[in-house]
Amino acid sequence: MSDKISLLPLELILHILSYLPFESLLAFGETSRANYESHTLCLKRLRLGVFEKRIHSVIALLQAGWTTPDQMAQISGLDKLKSDYTISIIQPALNPLVSDVTGKHLPKIKDLKRRGPVILEKSRTLEQMTREQNKIFAQVVNRYGRGLRELEFMAYDLDSEGAMALAAGCQNILHHLALRFEHPHIREGPIRPTTWLNPAPGSTAWNLLIGIGRYRQLGLCGLQTLILERAGITPWQLTMLVKKNPKLTVLKLRTCRGAQPEFLNWLGGTAQDPDEPRTAGNGLAPGHKLKVLWLENCHALLPHPVEDHLKLPDQVCDFGLEWVRGLTSLESLSFCESSSISPEYVDRANKILWKIPEVIPPYSCHGDKAPIEVDPGLL
Repeated sequence: MSDKISLLPLELILHILSYLPFESLLAFGETSRANYESHTLCLKRLRLGVFEKRIHSVIALLQAGWTTPDQMAQISGLDKLKSDYTISIIQPALNPLVSDVTGKHLPKIKDLKRRGPVILEKSRTLEQMTREQNKIFAQVVNRYGRGLRELEFMAYDLDSEGAMALAAGCQNILHHLALRFEHPHIREGPIRPTTWLNPAPGSTAWNLLIGIGRYRQLGLCGLQTLILERAGITPWQLTMLVKKNPKLTVLKLRTCRGAQPEFLNWLGGTAQDPDEPRTAGNGLAPGHKLKVLWLENCHALLPHPVEDHLKLPDQVCDFGLEWVRGLTSLESLSFCESSSISPEYVDRANKILWKIPEVIPPYSCHGDKAPIEVDPGLL
């Protein structure tokens, strides 16, 4: 005899499953082959963070706005929106007798619900931790990628395994992607505090998201929102990724290697794309659909320093930032913490030329932010 739920239309089954907590959803998927297929399609929005210690997860979730201090006190019972899951995974302690490089100790999907403080007996290197984070990320995306509309991932970096899962499993359906690799509160073991001040090293893993060479059948092409924090993506890779997602309206870059004049001039149409020359009469810049552009903690935005900007004539008072003029749909532009540009320079250019409703000047807000207090019992 078949269970009653399997007799329902798939749309109704997915609607019912969207109200289950993640632990119950995993349990349901293990009851039968049909139920496994159903449960892999019901996740629409997922926030996934993988860390070594619970305290790292607590602060990261608070800083990203994924949860509030009150919710953090009862993290296992968080209220959620329909099909919206926030999952924090804490890596198990290393076994000092067996090397973790083999990957044999990675948790299975059914163990991803595990939460709680873990005291490591031995610190992983940054490369080892990144590799294990991406293994877990790949496991989750390979299972649930077919149904995801919004995905956010917090870790130390993206590698080829994680990028491959993302490029193969979320090609057309994913609309919102946030990759958050900046965690200044993590300052122990092999990780130096300066690690988070600069973008991650460049990597060919980003080519998988673009879909080039032998991976032309892969790549992301349905994004409407892209958020990259401490990303090692190069200006060329970022150009190709934005070009592949013509519906993009929100682009937020923080501590991003790709935020350089080479990319920005292309985005604003001041540098012509040699691969796709614009036809006569089409004066629209590639980024003309963007409504939100944030370039935060990015210090290579200007091709040359503009020291005496007050002496510039009004018609060229945005010297070095002319690309902004091509972003005709912009409603919000942020240069927060991008210290290579003065606030007065941006303010004058916006009042005279750009006239964007919201412009956040490049002030440093480190001194304005109150430190996050954490209960010592969580350490």
